[in-house]
Parts: sequence; C-alpha cells; structure tokens
Amino acid sequence: MPTKSTPTTYTCPTCRWSKTIAPRSDALMPGEFITCCPKCGHGQLETREASARGGAAGWLDRLARSVEVKK
Repeated sequence: MPTKSTPTTYTCPTCRWSKTIAPRSDALMPGEFITCCPKCGHGQLETREASARGGAAGWLDRLARSVEVKK
C-alpha cells in the first residue's frame, strides 16, 4: 500500500541554501524533489527528514503556492 512521504529538508553544503518540501501524497509532483541547488548549482544536496516545524513550513509554502496559482 502506498504511503505518504515524510517532509524532507534539502540543504546545499556549499552555500547553505535550504528548503523543506512536504509532499501531498506518495507520488512526487514537479518541484517536490530537488536534485541540485537553485542558488549556486551544486549537484549533491544533503537531505534529512524535516522537523515538525520544518514540515509545517513546507506545508504553508505549498499552500501559498496553490493560492497564487488560483488568482
């Protein structure tokens, strides 16, 4: 049975850019998986399970993006 992915925090080891992604379901949508740093272009990002605070921030970010699209 598919299970919802946990929120993940991506961090660039070079410039320390970070972003927390909270997927809606078990299937990742565009923008929910990051392979390289958008700020400096470094190819290998550090990943870790997000804290409760980070997961909430990722959820709020996704909510804000969905409101922007509907305008």
